[in-house]
Amino acid sequence: MNVTTTRKDPIPMTEGLSIALVVLTLILVVGAVMKFAGTARANRDKAAQARRFSPEARPGEWSLILDGTGAKKIQVIKELRDITGLGLAEAKDLVDRTPSTVLSGVDHQSASAAYRILADVGAAVRITETAALPADAPAAVPGTFTIILDDAGPKKIYVIKEIRALNGTGLAEAKRLSEQVPSKILTGIDHPTAVAAHAILTRAGATARIFAA
Repeated sequence: MNVTTTRKDPIPMTEGLSIALVVLTLILVVGAVMKFAGTARANRDKAAQARRFSPEARPGEWSLILDGTGAKKIQVIKELRDITGLGLAEAKDLVDRTPSTVLSGVDHQSASAAYRILADVGAAVRITETAALPADAPAAVPGTFTIILDDAGPKKIYVIKEIRALNGTGLAEAKRLSEQVPSKILTGIDHPTAVAAHAILTRAGATARIFAA
């Protein structure tokens, strides 16, 4: 009995190479697209993070306020020393009596750079504008002065926040000062400092006055 075997012809070598090249090209193209998409996504994430930690530069003078150290207190103290040039005891004092002023009267770029450093190690920080003296403010007067708060006004929470930033008191003490008026917010300060503090409280909606000690 004759058995007839049908044998398929193998794919020509040139045709096989062409298919392999097409597949390889597709793999390379897909890989390049995925890599590009990943890079674009990473760039978007970095840009979003930069916008979060880098407020837009603005003219004027600014202050950096530390509201809390977070979980990495030792690292925050280290960064504070690098930013301010303070000794260990002074830097530790800043973190122990928050809110505390880390930088004052600096440009917005410097405040933003320090903001990023501290935020990156978990600290709670904010940038506030340093109150400029009014155009019609009187010339500096010699002597020492006291800031008296007569009324917290309608924005009591905001005023309490500014009181804490001005004198470094805790929440309970700042709340007491805002309620038991008239109260002394700052004492023994020079005239320019008194005028600036008065402007900050007034802008927050409070009624305050400068009293010559």
